Amino acid sequence: MLPTAEPPFEPIFVEEPLLIPNYKETIISKVGLPFYADVDRPDDVPADERERTIDLAERTLRAGGVRTGFGHHEEVRTSMETWAPDADEERNGDPGYWRSHVLLLSPRALNFGQLDGEPEEKHKKAKTVLAWAGDCIDTDVLQEIERSQAEDIKQAWRDAAEAELTQREIEQFADDPPGELDGWRRLDADHDAVAVAYIADNHGTPSVAAVFEDAAGELKALEFTLAEWRENDGNPRDARPNRYCVTTDSDGAYACLRSHLLTFEVEPMERLEV
Repeated sequence: MLPTAEPPFEPIFVEEPLLIPNYKETIISKVGLPFYADVDRPDDVPADERERTIDLAERTLRAGGVRTGFGHHEEVRTSMETWAPDADEERNGDPGYWRSHVLLLSPRALNFGQLDGEPEEKHKKAKTVLAWAGDCIDTDVLQEIERSQAEDIKQAWRDAAEAELTQREIEQFADDPPGELDGWRRLDADHDAVAVAYIADNHGTPSVAAVFEDAAGELKALEFTLAEWRENDGNPRDARPNRYCVTTDSDGAYACLRSHLLTFEVEPMERLEV
């Protein structure tokens, strides 16, 4: 994706755009990826101006209570119906559907901020809600809601970019395990089942963490005490595990092992101790 000079979304209540041009590429590069890296758009990030408008309207409806001055959805409905132009009234800015779409707003939409209908109908409802809000809710509150939306969008892209970076690091770790990682040193394991193993003093216990193929042919990641490892001649299928290697980063044994190595504060062991 080539850089552009246009902001992604036009400001509605704030005076200046809250997201700079190329904000996605900027976030991606700050995380440590090339700015052109292919990072999938997070599900909760609006895809375009229409989705962004719908999301902002729903946020405004959900912000009720002390912030907006409307404590109950029926108060919102009453305010909207009072605000909406009459059928034969011409009001500046009215595209001709404000009143009809106020009447189409369901209690669920007003109470939970969930607009329903086809995309175009939802968009018209959203623009109606925002037009009402602009006239009936304090500007400072609306600007705060819009800023919060922008921050959530940036954070979602940041999380997605960090997840992509982690996935790439996991794949690199699996393809070419390093000789050392965060105090763990790679161990030359002789058993055929072992794909890769590392050794370190884990909180006072000499330990081996390894990815290996179990009897069923599946890759597993476990930690063993060095004593248990030696007693079973480096065969992880027979040795009793000391800890399971788990992760929330990704699926797979290598992801679990990498996360395990980065989680514990260990002391390196001299190679002669192996």
